[in-house]
Amino acid sequence: MWVKPIVLFISSFLLLFTESSKQNIRLMYARAVESKQTAQNLLSILEKQEQSAFVLGYKGATKMVMAKHVFNPFTKLSYFNAGKKMLNTAISKDNGNVELVFLRYATQMSAPSILGYNRHIEADKKLILRSLTNDEIDEQLAKTIVSFMKQQKLTPEEKQQLTTIAK
Repeated sequence: MWVKPIVLFISSFLLLFTESSKQNIRLMYARAVESKQTAQNLLSILEKQEQSAFVLGYKGATKMVMAKHVFNPFTKLSYFNAGKKMLNTAISKDNGNVELVFLRYATQMSAPSILGYNRHIEADKKLILRSLTNDEIDEQLAKTIVSFMKQQKLTPEEKQQLTTIAK
């Protein structure tokens, strides 16, 4: 009789811990863009986690960020290509995951054009804009995405859509 409340408490605690971990990963990733040490620490943390689509996606995106922090062009390309492969694999595992698609979109928008990493820009943008109206998306994540999207070149219709979402 008392087992059911304990199981419910433990599963609630684990869910809370998981969400907290996701939030920590998101925060570390944002800091990793400016800090090589943070990027290395995040990669180390992600290596130890179960390789879900979320973890694999952030690991791939972080590897691409590492390319920014190294000097050797071959190492840069190696990090970038390994990260791109991981992120695309994560998206193929969970292709409806707006967060992973957003990571790819943001990376494509900031990657040097010489890398040719721009195949999915339009499709990703459409999926992101469609998904932002979904009530299931994390509120903080939605704010981050909207903020980033407002800085991009958008059609008047897309701008209007963002304005509607942001309310």
